[in-house]
Amino acid sequence: MDENVSGQLQFRGQHATECEDFMTAIVRRAFAQGKQRDDQWMADFAATCMVNDAMRWWGALDEETQGSWKLLRRAMLSKYRPMFHGGSGEEAEKFVRIVCDKAIDEGKQEDNKWIVTYASSCLAGEVLRWYAYLDSDTKQSWEKLQQALLTRYSRGGSDGLARG
Repeated sequence: MDENVSGQLQFRGQHATECEDFMTAIVRRAFAQGKQRDDQWMADFAATCMVNDAMRWWGALDEETQGSWKLLRRAMLSKYRPMFHGGSGEEAEKFVRIVCDKAIDEGKQEDNKWIVTYASSCLAGEVLRWYAYLDSDTKQSWEKLQQALLTRYSRGGSDGLARG
């Protein structure tokens, strides 16, 4: 998310952090205009800020979602989810926390299948290749997957990988 030369807010649809920053900016802009409770105004304003990949994605949404900030926000959070590429133990811990928080937010904290499906859909790069070779028991259990992630990406290694 950034602003163009004329100061117009822009959302490119590149990653989860950009999405979260964009949603915050929309809420702040709506509040400044006295429109923070106007669901349609917020959705319409957000649409004027979409460019590139985000505009193509927005154009494929149904009209109801396009016209409701509540629905659009939910769709954006689903599309632009946090991706975990591997890295450090700290990043792995943050990823596990994000997955747990998302499960709670969705009322799915007791739904193991939902959690492992969501978590696996957020893996990319080296960690996705690592995940592909895990045994099926680990892939199907959030508890085991957490342990595997936090073991693979432990704190203390210079490159974040567990040694051994």
